Amino acid sequence: MIPTSQSGVDLKYPCLVLIIFLTRGVFAASPEINLRGTSASEARQRLIASAESFLGTPYRYAGLDRRGLDCSGLVYLSFLEGLNYTAPRTTQSIYNWAQTIDRAELQPGDLVFFITTGSSISHVGIYTGAGRFIHSASEGPRTGVMYSSLSESYWRRTYYGAGRVLPLDTDAAHEPAAAQLPARVAQGQTWAGSGYFVGFGAAWTWGGFFEGTDSPFRGISSLATVGYKWSKYRIGFEIRQEWDRALGVFRLPLTVSAGTDIFQVFAGPAYTFREPGLSLGMGVSTATPPIWIGSGALSLYGELAWQLYDRENGNFRHNPDIAANTRISTGLRFFWKI
Repeated sequence: MIPTSQSGVDLKYPCLVLIIFLTRGVFAASPEINLRGTSASEARQRLIASAESFLGTPYRYAGLDRRGLDCSGLVYLSFLEGLNYTAPRTTQSIYNWAQTIDRAELQPGDLVFFITTGSSISHVGIYTGAGRFIHSASEGPRTGVMYSSLSESYWRRTYYGAGRVLPLDTDAAHEPAAAQLPARVAQGQTWAGSGYFVGFGAAWTWGGFFEGTDSPFRGISSLATVGYKWSKYRIGFEIRQEWDRALGVFRLPLTVSAGTDIFQVFAGPAYTFREPGLSLGMGVSTATPPIWIGSGALSLYGELAWQLYDRENGNFRHNPDIAANTRISTGLRFFWKI
């Protein structure tokens, strides 16, 4: 039976319109994008690589080139240059274009949307996995095209939803569980991609009892480093200044380190101001998974180092010289990508 109002007006078409409107999100399908034989996984990687090529581009309202981009301009050019596809130009039209998905379904190459001002969608980014996304930010301590994390308080507060415009990558169907972990902890990585980094650290040095002092505190040490990082491994050149309160000396080791974000080994010459002068230092360092602060990574770290200090001018004595040479330290370090 065709529904009618009490006045006899045919309500068939208004009802159909209402049904279509209410079920739009349930039966929405991904936009038809011709991948030209490219797999879903490769298409998503190409989209992200295209977006990454704009990292560092300044923010410019309505910008649509490498002199400046707004958030929707980044999405537009990433699709155009990465997949040769013309996406909608505005944030709201991109949201209307995308298929709505749950946050738990996010895959690298999907889109994330935010309400940063007013009551409508005002910001969009490209999800890259492990809780991170690329976008062009207009406000804050840093602006322009950058990586940010969904776990950051501002983006967690303004997050509105997720959308999909590329076919589902069935090979990565189980990635979202790991993707909800903060800032690449799930993959054991600090930054996406390769690049140079700089950092610093400060630590307490322990073991004063072994040198006859009345406190376990032995001194302080610091770390200044510059290096290069690949997806999982990194190499760095470091200055590891150290004040040894127990021995009353200041050391200046220059080391080369290699390893991962969690574990490294290091070695190099160390100069001691006071006897015995130039010697060799080496050791191992380990750290907790990073806490993301802006574009940097903060970690607790610990070191076990051997800094040669022969108090008998070549006549090595086992117990006292082992205690003098061994350094144990714990502290904080902060690395960020250049």
